Amino acid sequence: MISSTEAKKRAQETLTGFPPHIKVAYLAFAESGEPACLDVVVLGVLQFYLARKPKESLDALPGSTRLIEDLGCDSLTMMDTVFMVESLFEIKINDSELPLIVTLDDLRDHLRRLVKEKANAKPAA
Repeated sequence: MISSTEAKKRAQETLTGFPPHIKVAYLAFAESGEPACLDVVVLGVLQFYLARKPKESLDALPGSTRLIEDLGCDSLTMMDTVFMVESLFEIKINDSELPLIVTLDDLRDHLRRLVKEKANAKPAA
C-alpha cells in the first residue's frame, strides 16, 4: 500500500485539476485500502478523461455500462486513464488485458485485483 506521505505528494502533483472528491478518495484509499475508495478514484479518472461526459457520475451508472458503446470511451481515453491509474497506484496494466475490460464492473474488478495482488506481493529480498 502507498504511504500517507507519498499519497499526499502524488495527489498534489498528479491530481491537479481533478474534482476534490477524487483527491479525498485517493488519500482515504491510501489510509484504509478500502476498495470503495479505489472505485471512486478509478471512475473519477475515467470520467475526467471522457470527451463526452455523461449526465450522471460514473459511480451512479450500472456496472454493466459499456465503456466504448455507452460512454464513447476511445483508445486515447483508455490510455490516459491507464497511465494515471498506474501512476497513482504503482501497478502495471498489460496492453493485452485492455480488450477484456468492457464494462464499468470489469474496470473496477480488474483494478481491485491488480491493487490487491500488489499489496499481497512479498517485497524482494
